Amino acid sequence: MAKTFKFSTAKFLTVGLLAGLIYSPANAALVSFTGDGNFSNVTNCSGGSPGCSITNNGNVLNMSGASNQNKPSTLTITDIVGTNVPTNANDYVIGKITWVNLATYNTDQNFNVKYTFTLNFTSPGSSTDFQTFDLNIQQTTNPSPDNVFNISQALLNNLGPFTLNGVTVSDIHFVEYGDGSYDGISKWVNPEGGTSTLKIVADFTAVPPVPEPSTWAMMILGFAGVGFMAYRRKRSGNALTAA
Repeated sequence: MAKTFKFSTAKFLTVGLLAGLIYSPANAALVSFTGDGNFSNVTNCSGGSPGCSITNNGNVLNMSGASNQNKPSTLTITDIVGTNVPTNANDYVIGKITWVNLATYNTDQNFNVKYTFTLNFTSPGSSTDFQTFDLNIQQTTNPSPDNVFNISQALLNNLGPFTLNGVTVSDIHFVEYGDGSYDGISKWVNPEGGTSTLKIVADFTAVPPVPEPSTWAMMILGFAGVGFMAYRRKRSGNALTAA
């Protein structure tokens, strides 16, 4: 019976030690969020025909003037909803603006609009922040490209990083896809007839887990048990040598 008890005790202590070493809260490695954009406060848009307007609950900015199809150039916000997104994802899209730049006429040359981006996390921890951009839009005479100024990378950087429960959200920045270009600082350019998308992306990184108190207790018990078993073996060896 003594031999059986000795084996079971050693096995129990080893399991306790391994539990502490391999502990990992898998449930903390999923991210859920909403990236919500909104246009508001158009100013100085008075020289074009028709003028500027904001529609679709603040998600679409109709620029001044109209094309041959009686359609204006537009900036359209796409709100992003991320559910149970795995960590260790680089440049994950959390927000998006698409610019369709038609060859419009009777355009207003220079006007302003506010663009507010709100980022709200619900998992693995709650955290919310927002940033407002005072955009200056220049619709130049055709066929020159149009410009959006003050879409500032520096302001967007103020959103992060977020430290959630087991996840860090960092490196939030703009990336341009399509016909236009973004200088990485504050200027977005789109040629006549072009479609350009400015995406807001971020990196999700898993934070090394901190063991729970019960896991610490198992680890301590495991280390103590290993030391005790080594002591027992050494003492038994000394006793046999003395005999």
